[in-house]
Amino acid sequence: MAEEEKEVKKGGVSRRDFIKGSGIVVGGAAIGSTVLAVACAPAEVEVPGPTQVVEKTVEIVKQVAAPGVTTLTVNGRSHTLKVEPEWTLAFVLREKLGLVGLKVGCDRGECGTCNILVDGRTSLACTMLAVESAGMNIVTIEGLANGPNLHPVQKLFLENSTFQCGYCTPGMIMSAVALLDKTSRPTVDQVKVALSGNLCYCSDYNRQVNTVLKGV
Repeated sequence: MAEEEKEVKKGGVSRRDFIKGSGIVVGGAAIGSTVLAVACAPAEVEVPGPTQVVEKTVEIVKQVAAPGVTTLTVNGRSHTLKVEPEWTLAFVLREKLGLVGLKVGCDRGECGTCNILVDGRTSLACTMLAVESAGMNIVTIEGLANGPNLHPVQKLFLENSTFQCGYCTPGMIMSAVALLDKTSRPTVDQVKVALSGNLCYCSDYNRQVNTVLKGV
């Protein structure tokens, strides 16, 4: 007891009380490590009081949550912009870069509507953070065409009336492009697997599969 009183005089709070109170501290691993380091400090080390701990916590949270400048390579062009840590790539592409050909359906990585190409592979833009996408080669539906000339897969979908409302079509085309770039002569089963992550509520999956096969 005398030792704890000595600690209180030195640092303003005993280790026992500090450990009890540390459960209410919010934040991530950085904050947790700060709490652990202070709580485990030897008795002769001066322990910061509650005010100092709160101030340090606020400082760490501000550093983690502060918007940063990120450079994204999209459709062959470099874009440097301020990005909040929690912004998804889908949000940035649509709302900050104006690439609204990319659609967002479920917004939780289940429907495939927001499919794009990242380093040549299909990726769900709604599940990716923009800050994590720096340095990657990003291609949206807008980046497939060569000026006024549509990509061959875009032309196939248009000529074969492969869609009705068209909302899920961009994501489906991106899936088809990724498949045909990797496999020039895919089988029916390979096409079905490639499109299996794209949900469509108003069209015919057989027509979509057959359309992709026409591009073989």
